[in-house]
Amino acid sequence: MRTVLGFEPFGDSTVLKLREAPADIPGLGTNELTDVTDPGGPIASRGAALLERLLRHPVVSRGLDVALAQKPAAGPGPLYLHLVSNQADQLPWEQLLSAPQGFIALDARWPIARIAAIRSPVDRRTFAPPLTIVAVLSAALRSGVPQLQALLAATALPDARALDTHLHVISAEKAVLDAVTATGRPEVTAEAMPGSAPELARRITAARPHIVHLLCHGGASAGVRTLAFAHTADVDAGEPVGSVQLKLPDLVVALLPCSPWLVVLGACQTAQTSDTLSLAHELVSHGLPAVAGMRRLIDLNDTDRFCAALYPEVIATVRTAVKDAGEHEIDWAATLTAPRQAMAQADPTLTDSWSDPVLYVQDNPLRIVSSSALGVSDTANLQGQLDTFERFRATLDPTTADPGLVERVDALIAGLRARLAGGDP
Repeated sequence: MRTVLGFEPFGDSTVLKLREAPADIPGLGTNELTDVTDPGGPIASRGAALLERLLRHPVVSRGLDVALAQKPAAGPGPLYLHLVSNQADQLPWEQLLSAPQGFIALDARWPIARIAAIRSPVDRRTFAPPLTIVAVLSAALRSGVPQLQALLAATALPDARALDTHLHVISAEKAVLDAVTATGRPEVTAEAMPGSAPELARRITAARPHIVHLLCHGGASAGVRTLAFAHTADVDAGEPVGSVQLKLPDLVVALLPCSPWLVVLGACQTAQTSDTLSLAHELVSHGLPAVAGMRRLIDLNDTDRFCAALYPEVIATVRTAVKDAGEHEIDWAATLTAPRQAMAQADPTLTDSWSDPVLYVQDNPLRIVSSSALGVSDTANLQGQLDTFERFRATLDPTTADPGLVERVDALIAGLRARLAGGDP
């Protein structure tokens, strides 16, 4: 059972409360002011200081005492942080250190994840093989080959074969495209990076991925969060930033029809927290169920190591969720434990890069069921898509939103309504 702490703004301050606990704790939901300044210092002292601040709240302290009393053989009991306060969101909670247990996030019993500030319902997903992974590996001046090799290795595992996993790669890097061809694996396909962001968005949508992996640069264009992918011309010219710039709202519109389960940002400068939310946080606040990214800019070798350890966990988690008939819950938090351990290596006090992978999720769990077991009709699936798009449309301010984006979303909504009414698709 999970433990959920809530951080909410209160004027210029932040209040903390225990929202959920693995036992009946008196005072659940009681707010108390908390310190969200960065304690700084080495990772061990910083992690201990952050935990000490949480324990100043007596109700939170009792809840954490219960959670951290799990026996070694117990299954995961994730610690979730609902981060409405932007000040709290900037702190490295993944570094929490308890004297008896060590770094909490490095123990399989207590994976740490973050709940996005803006919560959306999570529509139930149906699954029929193949499991589709789309990887866009096209960051300017960064090779996507190591992350491709990580994906190739994971998709060759027995769990992946049982899911009939299909990996589709989009890249402007010749070495990546050649490596896909060299595999000779029919379930691994590739195509060259298109020359425009709208076309890239269309190709992502057409592939209908369950899992999306993005290697790119991140930033902002005219105040809008943007992912920059390199085109072939950018690679040939050695440009530092790709010219195929996909705005975050356009990425959301591309992904919503696919009902993806997880997005992974194996990217450069995509998740640095500042006055604005990280890209991972913002994508979940726009309605995606789960996004993993980096809390700050780190060495690409660390990101590559993270990906190599992450995808076997992701595929094993999916396999467990769909191998039996009926509805099953996927909690992605536990998939980050092994990658963090791999990045920490023998001594987690020597580096703090292992704490940089962060996971943002919706408050409600992701539920997956085999379509053959559920017997869900096309109508139910279409209604779920329509509900998701209508929620996203309600977030768009007509006075500031891109008119083209609003037009595309309205067209998608109209098309879904027509299909539900029995009209032309």
